[in-house]
Amino acid sequence: MQAMTVQGKRFKKKLIDKDMTQKEVAEHFGWTPQYLRQLIMGMTAGPAADENLQKVKEYLGL
Repeated sequence: MQAMTVQGKRFKKKLIDKDMTQKEVAEHFGWTPQYLRQLIMGMTAGPAADENLQKVKEYLGL
């Protein structure tokens, strides 16, 4: 099991604050929850991943 990153902790806290699930955020963007987790945990890289991570941050107000 991978240790949670600071970014991952902020993401989880924001979900709790907004009473949302990871699945709901993924569905908003048309992604799988697994892909969203990979983005948040820094397990995927590249321009598309960076852009998608930024979209998530803006959507959640991070």
